[in-house]
This record gives sequence, C-alpha cells and structure tokens, in this order.
Amino acid sequence: MLGFSLFLDKLGFDPATTKLLRHDLNGLAAWRRGHEAFSCFASFQSRKVNPYSTSTQVCHFLPGPVLSDGRQSALYVGTTRIVDRWNWDSLRLPHQVDPIILESVKSAEGLEAYDLEWITSAAPWSERLLIEWGTGARAWHQWADRQPKQILEWRMTSQEPPFPGFSAFISRISELPGFPISWHAALGSVRGIYLLVTNDGQQYVGSAYGADGFTGRWRTYLTNGHGNNVRLREGGHRDYTVSILEVASPDMSASDIIEREGFWKNRLGARAYGLNAN
Repeated sequence: MLGFSLFLDKLGFDPATTKLLRHDLNGLAAWRRGHEAFSCFASFQSRKVNPYSTSTQVCHFLPGPVLSDGRQSALYVGTTRIVDRWNWDSLRLPHQVDPIILESVKSAEGLEAYDLEWITSAAPWSERLLIEWGTGARAWHQWADRQPKQILEWRMTSQEPPFPGFSAFISRISELPGFPISWHAALGSVRGIYLLVTNDGQQYVGSAYGADGFTGRWRTYLTNGHGNNVRLREGGHRDYTVSILEVASPDMSASDIIEREGFWKNRLGARAYGLNAN
C-alpha cells in the first residue's frame, strides 16, 4: 500500500512541518454544510491544546468508517496553509465567515483564530483518499512524519454515501448533523412514524408531521435529549437509536399520522412496556 507521506511529497509538502487533523462529528457537520462553513470551523483552535502550533500546513480529514480490526479511518478533504493567527477577541473575523460557527464561539475564551488558505494543488483529491488513522481517535492531530499513514482507498471521484432507503435507515440521533445533504433532503421531505430506542433497550414511538419531516422532529432530540416528552425528560439528555416505522403518504393529515402513531404504540407495546405515556 502507498503511504500518505508519498502523496505529500508529490505535492511538494514537507511531512515534518505538516499536521494531520481528523476532525470530529462537528467538523463533519460543518463540511456537509459547505466549504465556507468548514473553513470557518477550522479557523478556531484552543490555545491550550493547539494542533496548528509550529505547523506550516494542515491536512484535514473527516471521520471514516471503523475498519474490521477496530482501527479508525479518515477521509481526506484538503490542505490549508496558515496565513495569520491571533488571539480571538470576537472583533477581527477570519477570512471565511459562517454565522452558525461564529455564534458558537463568539463568547468563547482561550481561542486562537486563523486565516487559512486552501492549497489548490491538493483540491482535486478532496474526498478521494481514505487513509488508515490507527486505533485511537483521541489522537486527532498528528505530525505526518511521525505517524505514517497508509492509503486504504483511492477513489476515482468524490462521493457521499447513498441514502439507504427509509425501511433500511437506522442511525443515532447524535449523528444527525453529519448526515450528507442528500440524506437531510430525503428525511426532511417526508413525514411518518419513527422509533427511538435507548441504550438499555427501552422504546419510544413518535410521529413527525411538521413541515421539515423527520429531520425537523429529530432535531429537538438533538437539542435537549427528550423532544419535550414527559417520559423521555425523566431520563435526562440521552442519545437514541432512531429508525423509521412508516412513511406517511403525502395526502395524510396530521391527525391521520397521529392515528397511525397510536397503531404502532399498540403493536409494539410502547405504552405498557416502553416510554410512551399516552
């Protein structure tokens, strides 16, 4: 297998001055919202644990699938050069500005802000290289010359995972921000009945009949962990496994969908043995 350092050499980058960053799900969510949002996200780092310190350029990666032997993988999305840095004071803004990112960091302390320049020679390889990251996702920033990485996959074109279909869909609520744009479009375009399952196996049947479909409803669980449901609120802020029980036809009214929700509550025993109170 080819090493990622060879790829850096071909582009003229010195592995000794190049940092590799494997961003978390927040970075993935920013990337899915667009290049400008991700650039703004990457422009802020903690002064206490700063992955950009003493590096000349930074290769950015998103979380990839867990490999069969438990190792982590990472998807390459591009390389930036550090143009300027300063202590974040919420006044001077980085080159790339995203209102959602700025809102999340506007009152933060102990941050450094950066002007980052994307290196155009690396751009054609964005979302086309999957590398082996190792066994520890906690080591999210590493020097390229000290932790050699193997390239696991060279893709002909960039690609996002295809939507699995409503009947096969299953995920965690915490993974919602990182869904590909096409997944958000699919899940936000339909209404219906869904199932939440806690880590200890308790079930909750719910319905989505608002304008934003399933994603609109699930965002409330992402925000507060209970979606304003009394029984779920008692358990505190939790993550859930979510799946779709039934997709409503376009002509169904909200009352019709709620009636179907009752059907599924009875069928699964969600009132007697689950987390549904009514």
